[in-house]
Amino acid sequence: MYRATYNPSVVGGSKQKWQINIGTIGASINHRYFVFLGKNSLLYPLLAPHSTKELYGRSRTMGSLTEDPIHLVSEIRWPSAMISIDKHQGIAIQFRTRGYVKGLNIPEPVKNLYFRRLDTDNTPPIANQSLGEFNLVQQSFSEMSFTYGAQLLDLDQHKLRVGFTGKRVFGARIGYLNASADRFSIRPETGNPESSELVLSNFQYESGYSQATQKMKIGNLLDSEKYGSGWGYDLGITYELGAFWKNREEKFDENPQYLIRLGASLTDVGSIRYKTSGSKVISGQQDQYVLGQQNLEVISDQGPEGFMSLLPAQSDTIFSKTVRLPQAFHLEADIQLVKGFFLNLSKTSRFNPGKAEIPDVYQPNSFTITPRFEDEDSDFAFPISFVEGNKRPSIGAVGHFGPVFLGFSNINGLIKKTQPKGSMVYVGVTAWKLRREKSKK
Repeated sequence: MYRATYNPSVVGGSKQKWQINIGTIGASINHRYFVFLGKNSLLYPLLAPHSTKELYGRSRTMGSLTEDPIHLVSEIRWPSAMISIDKHQGIAIQFRTRGYVKGLNIPEPVKNLYFRRLDTDNTPPIANQSLGEFNLVQQSFSEMSFTYGAQLLDLDQHKLRVGFTGKRVFGARIGYLNASADRFSIRPETGNPESSELVLSNFQYESGYSQATQKMKIGNLLDSEKYGSGWGYDLGITYELGAFWKNREEKFDENPQYLIRLGASLTDVGSIRYKTSGSKVISGQQDQYVLGQQNLEVISDQGPEGFMSLLPAQSDTIFSKTVRLPQAFHLEADIQLVKGFFLNLSKTSRFNPGKAEIPDVYQPNSFTITPRFEDEDSDFAFPISFVEGNKRPSIGAVGHFGPVFLGFSNINGLIKKTQPKGSMVYVGVTAWKLRREKSKK
């Protein structure tokens, strides 16, 4: 079912009679997450629309998946189910909630002062550096999706599957800051040399949100006056060649038999429409703006509302816009080198990036090489990912042991303090029943 969100064709001709996802959490974190236990959060992008409690501290334990731009992710996969209709067809109904934070053109000294604070000795002075345009976007939404997959070709040496997912998006909320400044400096705070302050010159800004921060009520998530909503779809195709690794002695051997599996898919094609009654957008300009640690925490905890409370608005309007889902194109080749040992090659690319606007979130372009050991009840994988925006590849580890799975995309991002990137972490529980053919008497 996890793979079905990247390629819906896997639901067709599944070896599983049924599968239930009991629950899964995924998020990007950094090494600080394990240092500040009890003061961290896997779900900062999902909490931002509904809480202002200690979000500054929580967000400092999340890790960016790319060095530039900033890219934070949180995801909850709620209880969902897949069932095989027959040998060649399957359906799945899934529920999940996703959150993203994207930051573009945030200079390294500004990232450092956020993580190391302005009131410590870890923010060295910076004099009169150029900046230009920069922006931050936080968006979260929930979705209910229906997937249908079918196996169109079922020969011994050739198998072809296709799939489609339609999804209803609801409970969406967005907040953003789009700004520019000619120069920035970090200097000792006036009257308090033990602390620092950030100085922006010729600071121009626009900040907005689709709905003010409010406690989450399940009954409000479908209310278009409070949250954005929309539609989306995924398309996928999978082709398997060969049955070289078929075990003719073991009748119920359900391990993959193919030599190579090729897949292609298009995901999250669609958009979210924001036309909420509580939206607000302000813009303004300051010849010079000075930001201290207290201001930094107000903006981090309260988002655009905190920003608006600190700076004057020279214009005030509403937010009404259609924002694209994180559309992506995926290619995959899964090669079985010896029985039970695979080499997986996968590539993810942004779909239609030329039409993207500042509020649009997206998946980073990436290429991943994954050696994998697999059998019916467990598998171990070690993905090596080359992500656009990172200087070095990320090496991860993923394990699936019966109903439980746990994975990390970048081990160095968790254990090294000097590592600028974070790591995705996945943990979940699933149950299934294999589809066995009845023996002939």
